[in-house]
Amino acid sequence: MAFTEPPDPGHARTLAELITRLRLLKAWAGGPSYAQIADGVNRLWTAAGRPPAERTARTTVADCFNTGRARPNTDLLLAVVEVLNPDPGYVAHWQDMLRVVRSRAEAATFVQAQLGLPEAIPHFTGRRAELARLCAALGDAAGGQASAIAGMAGVGKTGLAVHAGHELMRAGRFDNALFVNLRGFHPDPGQPPVDPAAVLDSFLRLLGVPGHAVPADLPGKERVYRERSAGRRLLVVLDNAHSEDQVRPLLPDERGGPVLVTSRLVLDGLAGATHLRLDVLSPDEALAYLRLTVGSERVEKEPGVARRITAELGRLPLTLNLAALRMTAPAHRSWLLADHLERLEQRRAHLRLDDAVDASISLSYDHLGEPERRALRLLALAPGADLDVHGIAALTGTGLAEATRTADRLVAASLVRRREADRFELHDLIRAFGMARAEDEDVSSGRRAALARLLDYYAFASATAMDQYAPRVRDHRPRVPDPGLPIPPLTDRGSAAAWLEAERANLVSAGLHGVASGHAGLLSRILFRYLQTGGYIREALALHTSAMESADPVARGHALVSLGATHSQVGRYDVARRFAEQALDCFRGAEDRSGECRALGTLGAIASWNADFARSAGFLRGALSLAREIGARAGERTALTNLGYVYGRLGRYAEALESHTKALAIDQQTGDLSDMGRTLLNIGDTHLRTGRHEEACGFFHRATAIAEQAADRDLHLEALLCLADVSLELGRPAHARTAHESALAMAADLGILHQAARAHLGLARALTAMSDPAQARHHWLTAREHHRELGLPDPEDLTADTGRPVTAGG
Repeated sequence: MAFTEPPDPGHARTLAELITRLRLLKAWAGGPSYAQIADGVNRLWTAAGRPPAERTARTTVADCFNTGRARPNTDLLLAVVEVLNPDPGYVAHWQDMLRVVRSRAEAATFVQAQLGLPEAIPHFTGRRAELARLCAALGDAAGGQASAIAGMAGVGKTGLAVHAGHELMRAGRFDNALFVNLRGFHPDPGQPPVDPAAVLDSFLRLLGVPGHAVPADLPGKERVYRERSAGRRLLVVLDNAHSEDQVRPLLPDERGGPVLVTSRLVLDGLAGATHLRLDVLSPDEALAYLRLTVGSERVEKEPGVARRITAELGRLPLTLNLAALRMTAPAHRSWLLADHLERLEQRRAHLRLDDAVDASISLSYDHLGEPERRALRLLALAPGADLDVHGIAALTGTGLAEATRTADRLVAASLVRRREADRFELHDLIRAFGMARAEDEDVSSGRRAALARLLDYYAFASATAMDQYAPRVRDHRPRVPDPGLPIPPLTDRGSAAAWLEAERANLVSAGLHGVASGHAGLLSRILFRYLQTGGYIREALALHTSAMESADPVARGHALVSLGATHSQVGRYDVARRFAEQALDCFRGAEDRSGECRALGTLGAIASWNADFARSAGFLRGALSLAREIGARAGERTALTNLGYVYGRLGRYAEALESHTKALAIDQQTGDLSDMGRTLLNIGDTHLRTGRHEEACGFFHRATAIAEQAADRDLHLEALLCLADVSLELGRPAHARTAHESALAMAADLGILHQAARAHLGLARALTAMSDPAQARHHWLTAREHHRELGLPDPEDLTADTGRPVTAGG
């Protein structure tokens, strides 16, 4: 096939579509081999001054052409494009499209599910046959079996699902429900269908699973979800589904409850599902709705006109509801129904949406004052799924009282939905309407200013919350100027944590939206500790990757460090090291000493996890020296702690104890309980290694008490492992076995592989001491398998009392 022009990446909506165009580009360039392309990339990178260690290989280049990849290597892919077509404008076009496609993919990872159903739809009318069929299907359904409602936008699928759910809850069929909007058909291309893995993250947390216990992979999430939903009288409602593939991972197994799905499509691929096709209301049902909402007397005076109104509105529940609100407004109660019909007919000439939806929304929209109309237009542009009144105040540039009045008026007009905890969201159709009106009625500079205010609010409120959530590392975060916008009362750690949890998806979405403005880099730095300690790996990777696109080398460096730390959190140490090394180059190029200190500390921590303690000590000494030079107290404490750990592993116990004691003094000044507990563990570990077992035990018990006080499960796990180790040294193998078994269960629950490996190894030693070589060998082999998964050296062989290696035959 011959091409006169290279393929245009501009119409690609997904990474798979973009990779398809990359294959076409390869054909356009004459079909060079992957080895030839790799040679071209390496020449480009060598000319740009990149070190030989970063040279790419044929297999890595070939991977760029694989449509099954979840996340592209942007740097390499753009180099491949440049080799195939070196035109700068063409390469820049690919860079833009990669950013857009990746943002869409990352936006799919953000969702906020809820425990419990939304409020029932007022004035629910008709649907008797559908409701009876649905309740019977759900009441009789086996665990994990789905019932699916299909129908056009605005036909009332969600209303019927919620109404049925409430009826079944009242009848005692279910004790509770999980509800989520899967965003299958969102008018904003920046809000793609939700990734099922993100839904499971949210579901698991609602079911009481702590952040660190949520597995990183989709199969693991499905397994834990089905375990946690087993035996519960729980209804799962999946609203606005895009496809069967989106729904399947969210189905409990036969031990769980049934699932109710709504979608604009008939999901025939759901095995064993009961399907219900929802049409518009019948003429009699639509007329009954008008009687209920507008008043029987008015309808009976002009029954023919009333029927024509319902027909004009397409007998859609959404449009009927909006029209009824207008007809019952004080200014229009004296109007005849014929007057309303005439106005509707006049509006038909200006339709934007199908089936009179635009005309119906316009009637409610035109009845609003300009402040409310403007607020609706701006709400449609907000990057997140919902807003509270503080977000609305920031977006509209008004005070809190005015934002509250505006939100209440929009809710009263049924143009905005009020969710739990006074959060406000738009129906997809109304969002599409608002986006179109914003394009027509607001100048672009005004739209940009509104979004900039919202992003400024998110940055300042996040910084304020993080000062309460993690005060010790305040110096690591950038200072954010007060934009003069109202923020919630974030006065203690509890209120800060609650706000961060409620806004998490919006904050990450804001970061993805704010790459060019610098908000991505700002939010990446501000939220790093929250996302790390909460185990929000997906959100962290998405936000830090977006921040990596920053034009500011310092912001890019911090994003790279954060990516390195996040990858190391889940055991991807080689990837983590590469990111941290790139960060170090960024900081040194920008002469940013604070950033250089952070990058050195992160490289030291990563090297220690790989058991490269000598190299780790070199990085950490550099970080400590820099921290003291620039007066970074928090950076000094971190370097001291990590350096003490490394000295202990190198057998330099006096230096280790000195480092930990200095770190403890800083912890006592800052009052950070979690840090204090970890330092106590480090001091105890040093005593353990020097044979002072009773002293070690005392420090471990103090750390355990602090872990319980701080509700820090990571610290508690570490303390359990340390107590198990000291029990074995004190000649108490049975105690050691019990403690390691508890630690193993907690490590599995938290999803921390390296701690699970440590627990298995401890069990192997305890069981060896108890003369149970068969069980010891099993645990040793499991520990070895975990070590290999993490890229660590195999653990040392163990020897049973008989002198026979426990690992024999393994």
